[in-house]
Amino acid sequence: MTEANLDIEKESSYVDVFKNRNFLKLLAGQTFSNFGDAVFRISIILYVYTLTGSATRMTLVLAAQTLPWILIGPISGVFADRISRKTIMIASDLLRAVSIIAIPFITSIYPLLIIAFLDGVGSSSFAAPRSAAIPEIVGMKLYVKAISISRLIFQTFAVMGPLVAAPVYAFFGPPTFWITSGCYVISGVIIFLTLIPSASREKESLTVKTIFKDLQEGLSYLFNHKIIRILIILYTIISIGGSFAGPLLYPWIYEVRHAGNQLLEQIAQTEYGIVGAIIAFGTVAGNLIFGKFEKKIGRSRAITLGAFSLAVYYFVFKFTSSIYVMGSLGLIMGILTGMMGLSINAYFAEEVPNEVRGRAYSATNAYLQIFSFTCLSLSGLTADSIGITNTMISASIVIFLGVLFLTINTKMFTFSKTKISTIHSIGD
Repeated sequence: MTEANLDIEKESSYVDVFKNRNFLKLLAGQTFSNFGDAVFRISIILYVYTLTGSATRMTLVLAAQTLPWILIGPISGVFADRISRKTIMIASDLLRAVSIIAIPFITSIYPLLIIAFLDGVGSSSFAAPRSAAIPEIVGMKLYVKAISISRLIFQTFAVMGPLVAAPVYAFFGPPTFWITSGCYVISGVIIFLTLIPSASREKESLTVKTIFKDLQEGLSYLFNHKIIRILIILYTIISIGGSFAGPLLYPWIYEVRHAGNQLLEQIAQTEYGIVGAIIAFGTVAGNLIFGKFEKKIGRSRAITLGAFSLAVYYFVFKFTSSIYVMGSLGLIMGILTGMMGLSINAYFAEEVPNEVRGRAYSATNAYLQIFSFTCLSLSGLTADSIGITNTMISASIVIFLGVLFLTINTKMFTFSKTKISTIHSIGD
């Protein structure tokens, strides 16, 4: 066996990833950006629900934040494959930083819808170039380890976000949004100092025709690729169920667990932060476990357990109001969905070439966000109509039946058992 072959078979380590200075800078920027995101997600839910007392209006604001992923995301992916990914990421950070400064002074739902939309524009424009750049920065050999670290940071601050944002918001109120704005500014500065590769494509002027051609190529690649197509369908099912049930966690704690008692509102906010933090902590653990033991666990097992654990979690809300049960099951669900997410991300990076990666990621996000936007828009209305708990359990049933049907009819997880070296022949 040659020295080159020995090098290929040698198991990479986290130490190898940390030797990459540009990846470390990208992680530093991500640290501030993710912390800002985590604080914002909790704060906007608490702010809007406290301001309006309406689950419908709360979910409409979340839907407005999602809409740009459909309208702007695909176009940003085209730009990410043709112009500087670094420039797009910096501009996105600054847009998010500026757009949310005025929130503490706003008491009407309509300006909040506009601000949420602008924040979504920044987030959707940031995601595609960042995801597309990581494999180029670290290389495919280190990608699973690198994305594991990246997701670890994301979920660590998803843990800290609820733990920090809920009590801080309960004490300081709306000025909490200024913390988020500052985090985005710092992220933009760090990214400015980072070397981020752009796609290796021939220069071509951007026209409306070019944009639509690129979008068509991105979508065509996704849906003509067997593995990616199946994973997109899986994510669609999870997105539909999760978008109905996920935003209702705080209303469930406040309205169901505490019977809407205003005297217990701050306790409800704190419990919401704790449960969210426990779930995120579980996801951190899942990422670390799978990053270390990917071959022993197997992507097939990780995807299967993660998908069904989400259905089980939302189903249990029908039968208990115990915060301890919700926290315990949330930890388990977080671990399993963390492993599932890392498995799916690895497949996307391996199967999508660099020259179409920006469009592929943004097209996938846009496709999934169509369902997310629709379901978020209907989630509050459904909760007001049939009840919060019934909406959550209905979402659970949708996830369970959808994943079960997909598994039986497509044998969607069998490709996870195939060696990486032969995957491309399956998808062609």
